[in-house]
Amino acid sequence: MTGRFSTEGPLKERYQVVVVGGGVNGLGVARHLALAGVTDVLVLEKSYLLHGASGRNGGGVRAQWGTMDNLVLARDSIPMFRHMSAELGFNVWFRQGGYLFLAHDEEKAKALADVVRFHNANGVNSRLVDPTEAHVLVPDLNAQGVVAASYHPGDGIIFPWAVVQGLAKRCVELGVDVRTFTGATGFAMKGGRIVGVETTRGRVHGDSRGQDGSGSVRVECETVVNAAGCWSREVAALAGVALPNTPVRHEILVTEALKPFLDPMLVDLRNGLYCSQDMRGELVCGIGMPGEKPGVSFASSFAFTKRVASALLDVLPSVGDVKVMRQWAGAYDVTPDNKPILGPSPGVENLVQLNGASGHGFMISPMTTRIVADVILGRKPPVDLAPYRLDRFGPGWQPEPETLVIG
Repeated sequence: MTGRFSTEGPLKERYQVVVVGGGVNGLGVARHLALAGVTDVLVLEKSYLLHGASGRNGGGVRAQWGTMDNLVLARDSIPMFRHMSAELGFNVWFRQGGYLFLAHDEEKAKALADVVRFHNANGVNSRLVDPTEAHVLVPDLNAQGVVAASYHPGDGIIFPWAVVQGLAKRCVELGVDVRTFTGATGFAMKGGRIVGVETTRGRVHGDSRGQDGSGSVRVECETVVNAAGCWSREVAALAGVALPNTPVRHEILVTEALKPFLDPMLVDLRNGLYCSQDMRGELVCGIGMPGEKPGVSFASSFAFTKRVASALLDVLPSVGDVKVMRQWAGAYDVTPDNKPILGPSPGVENLVQLNGASGHGFMISPMTTRIVADVILGRKPPVDLAPYRLDRFGPGWQPEPETLVIG
């Protein structure tokens, strides 16, 4: 069976599953469902593919995390990324050059030592390295002031655009209906369940208006997946479900292509700087901006350019004359504990959440999309769902601090 990837054209009156969001999570869960035989799936993307965070992230993939819930998802996603090119029939440019976290004081060095022990006890073979070895791993590194670093060679980088395009291609091959520039504007409810999704696309061939001329047409469904990223809170609210997610802008810049010199992703724990070199030779850099106000904004700022340039020159002085070629922004979908929200929604059980991953949604997407697909299929997920369910944010809830959030 062949699906469809289109902006125009008719929708069916009914789908088994409607996925709101055409990023790596929406397309990823649709692919898992289709591989399991559930091909009657509609993916709604209100803009173009790659409009959201899936097309605006730095492509980092790492297993080095400070909590078990994040570590398991990231650790088990890496082998799935490693095989993704072959499975999709599309090169996603995954390169495992490692991540190198830099500590410049004794307190952070001790924290890294603790987290390395935690990693090693849970299947992640990171190691603590001294400044000399850090300099060997990155010869251009300014190791002055570095007290210690942690390194895991299995971490790496991937080309996000290729992953999304490859997933879309495979979804259509499997029979999934993928629609761009087609938004979800509301839900029809009955007995505490969603029975239909209002869309901006009509069912009459070549006509984008609704049947009543209003520009909105409902498609009936059994299950809805909320994979809308930084818009997930708005989508959930359409069904009367409150999410604790907060969108926060983060910026990235890319330099001109250079001769390859940087194997691992560099992370400076003093300020959250990260820098990698992609397969085209470009440096991909990001850093946190203190005082960033919550909200969805894709605007770039010169303040970010100055801040990332200053931090980058401190650790890689040799790149002082490198030109910045592109700069953009995206939005993290942040939860209070920096862990994703996965699974059914209290009160609206057939609204399944797949969001809130707080800046690492792309790198854990192979696992989170499989988990959500298993929930929809009635299968036992590969990990306990309880730490990721929306109802974890109940009375007496206390967040477990995640020490390795960056960017």
